[in-house]
This record gives sequence, structure tokens and C-alpha cells, in this order.
Amino acid sequence: MRNLFGKLIVKVFDISYQHTKIPKVLDLGAGEGSVTMTFLELGAKVVAIDISYSQLDEVRRKCERFGNMLELRCEDINISVQNKSEIFDIIVANSFLHHVPDYMGLIRETIAILSPHGQFFSFQDPLSYDTVGKFTKIFSKLAYFSWRVFKGDLIGGLKRQLRRDRGIYLDDSVLDNVEYHVIRNGVNQYAIQKLFNEQGFDCIIVTYFSTQSRLFQAIGTVLGLKNTFSIVAQKQH
Repeated sequence: MRNLFGKLIVKVFDISYQHTKIPKVLDLGAGEGSVTMTFLELGAKVVAIDISYSQLDEVRRKCERFGNMLELRCEDINISVQNKSEIFDIIVANSFLHHVPDYMGLIRETIAILSPHGQFFSFQDPLSYDTVGKFTKIFSKLAYFSWRVFKGDLIGGLKRQLRRDRGIYLDDSVLDNVEYHVIRNGVNQYAIQKLFNEQGFDCIIVTYFSTQSRLFQAIGTVLGLKNTFSIVAQKQH
């Protein structure tokens, strides 16, 4: 999975580099900065956004050597994507779309702030559940439970899982907000692709297997299972 992630980022950067020697990247929900760091190392200028001060402090510490090539913003992502005066060559949503209730609305907003050859790149979002085979669903659940056993709060985790399986979502639950996709039945990769195609983008879906358990990750990969996806979309003239 990490190899795929690295290859896709390099591919996205190389395409952008053909049009501008210092691509400008917007990293939505930057987290600990894995995407930010990689693009900085490739030679891009990055605006990293997150609502967590502690996460951005960690990004600042790790990326200090890149100086003014990095800008950190602790704010809601909607502030930046709704500012139509700032244009980006690449917009990244890494392990992020499944946290956003109206992810389709967010994507529409990002399209408006992409440069003429701009790209949208997402990674690590769960496939729409109705497009995943029964065996893959069962295997993924077993992988999740095997991981949960060693993470503590086993009973609480099982109760939340059973509640969500019944379609019950609690607005005041931090954990439910983090795993919003469980209530929404994944993220609709085909709806995203259709939106980009309608807006004049070339859009590809890259599917792969991902789970928290290292053992199940290795087995699922060997079996060729698919439960997660990435999107690479490029604006066309």
C-alpha cells in the first residue's frame, strides 16, 4: 500500500511539473504530514491545513528545513476551498473524504480553485460498500476485529460497530464523526468519478486492499482483495 501511495504521488507531481516547475499543493486535513513531506521533498510548495494545532506542530517540526516552501493553516478546510482568489495546481485529500459528511460538495468547491491543468488526488477512502464482494466484507471485518482486540476498549468498539451496522449515528460522538463512512455506507467512488468527468476531468479510480492489521493486510493483498480506493483527476482543456 505504501508503495502504491508513493508511486501515485510521484505520478501526480510529474504531471504537474510539466506545466509549472514549482507546483502549488493544498493538503486538506494534513494530519501528521505524510503527504506534505513527500511533496516538499519532490520540490512543490505546500499549504497544509488541519484543525489540530498539535498535528500541525508536528508537521512544522518535521518540515522545518523547507522554510517558506511550507505554509501551515490551522482552520476549517471550508475557509480555504471557498477562497476563490487562491489557485492550486494539486489538491490532496489523504484519508480524509470519508470524514466529510458532504464530500461531494467539498469536491465541487475544490474544482473551482484548481489551475488550468490542476489535479485532485485522494487516497485511503473506503469503497462504496455495495460495490464490495461478500467475502471481502467478511474478511475486512475480521481484520478490524483482530486489530481491535489489541487496542483496548474492546466492548465499546464492538457496541459502536453493532450500532452503526443498524444505521444509528450519534451527532455528539467524536468517534462516529471520525468514522462517518460507516453510516454512509462507504464513499461512492463512481459518483466522484462522474462528477469529475462532467466537469471536464480525466479521472481514474485505483482500488486496493487496506486494513489496520498487518497480518490481514498481507493476506488480503496476496488474495487480491479490494476495499479501498484512490482518485486521480486531471483537468483537461
